[in-house]
Amino acid sequence: MQTDFIALYRGQTVADARLVAITAEPELVSKFFRELEAGTDRAKENDELADREALRVLRGGDDE
Repeated sequence: MQTDFIALYRGQTVADARLVAITAEPELVSKFFRELEAGTDRAKENDELADREALRVLRGGDDE
């Protein structure tokens, strides 16, 4: 059985990153991936915009 989950790490580098949040809540995981996919579709040719979109989704808001 597969379980989908989101883990959020924060740090100056990947090696320094520490886990700050994790969830397997089905509604939150589904919403995150739907919104991330929609943002990625809108930003396919602009990596900086895609990064900002991912952060917006993780923060759960409309701000940049």
